[in-house]
Amino acid sequence: MDFFQTITLALVQGLSEFLPISSSAHLILVPKITDWPDQGLAFDVVVHLGTLSAIVFYYRLIIKTLIADFFHSIVKVQTVGESKLAWGILLGTIPVGLV
Repeated sequence: MDFFQTITLALVQGLSEFLPISSSAHLILVPKITDWPDQGLAFDVVVHLGTLSAIVFYYRLIIKTLIADFFHSIVKVQTVGESKLAWGILLGTIPVGLV
């Protein structure tokens, strides 16, 4: 896989990640349509980790606030700042974790 193919697939991943359709499917379709070789699972994982890293970096201050307020609400046993949102995210994640 050359540099152009890598950049193209990374852009496709980044742009399609937030659409309500599978970004992984786009990583499969683009090489099929363009007759490029299969990039392999390792490439897909790295591109998804890149997207995750970009999201965490962009929202780092909000994530830091959520985590801090979550732990403050445990220590003070009362809602602090964004602690309700943090608790909601935690409780909303449980059903997904069970599946």
